[in-house]
Amino acid sequence: MLVLFTSHRVEMLRHFEEIAKNYDVIVIEEPKNPLFERMLKGEINVEKYVESLNTTFPVYAKYQCYVLRRLYKMGKRIYQVEPYLETLERIYKAIEKGEDLDGVSKEVREVERKVNSAWIRYQEEFLRGDFDSLVDATIEFTKADAERFTVRDRMRAEEVAKIGDCLVESGQIHVLLPEILREKGFEVEIIDLPREIANRIGVEFHLNPGNELTIRYMLGEEVNYDEARLMCAQSIIYVSLIPKEELLPSEKERYPHLVRECKIAKMVRKLSYEKCKKLFYKIWGRKNFM
Repeated sequence: MLVLFTSHRVEMLRHFEEIAKNYDVIVIEEPKNPLFERMLKGEINVEKYVESLNTTFPVYAKYQCYVLRRLYKMGKRIYQVEPYLETLERIYKAIEKGEDLDGVSKEVREVERKVNSAWIRYQEEFLRGDFDSLVDATIEFTKADAERFTVRDRMRAEEVAKIGDCLVESGQIHVLLPEILREKGFEVEIIDLPREIANRIGVEFHLNPGNELTIRYMLGEEVNYDEARLMCAQSIIYVSLIPKEELLPSEKERYPHLVRECKIAKMVRKLSYEKCKKLFYKIWGRKNFM
């Protein structure tokens, strides 16, 4: 079994496709969609399918669909497996219809309650513009998010285990997924695609400090308060500087996201807490918080 760590960037898809050709069964990191198989068969167009998705990466989703179609035509079996997000969708639908939630996972509901509460506090502190309070809110959110990723990895591993030997697409932050699969008796190989490509093109690889902190919490590592504050301060600057739009690779820039993300992550890691604080107000404008 291969766990392929990747990112939702178009620049990663050609490498994903190259690796996926070697596997008969491919598991992608998406909740089940009733239109998925029809899209693979070409019965509905890709644009219509992408419109049906709740995704923050529509450009990536579009290009991914074309890759998956080619793999499907080669006879590959492709499954969407993301039970946590599927459960979340059921919760939202039940709430919209005013239905009873007793039959829906209490664990997912409780984790989402913590995450949403922490996210609301984060947004409120951002609007207030007090950097120190925003950093504390970011720590709280990161801890809640780490708990959510832990549950997601466990739930997904349980479903992947039912499928058996396959290629499993996964975001880099899902570090517990291969470990849980190993605990279930599978021999698991890992390819960290962004890191591997960065090494290949001579770019020093660095994670967003916020993602690194999330991973450390997931792994149960002890992180003291001052270290967590610094990493979250650096993460706030990282998120403030990183391009929000989806970029396409070109002859000039084959890895527009990877190169920018590594360079910005490397830069923010050198910043002190006070420098992060000054940069925050410079980027966002102190007057915006008056």
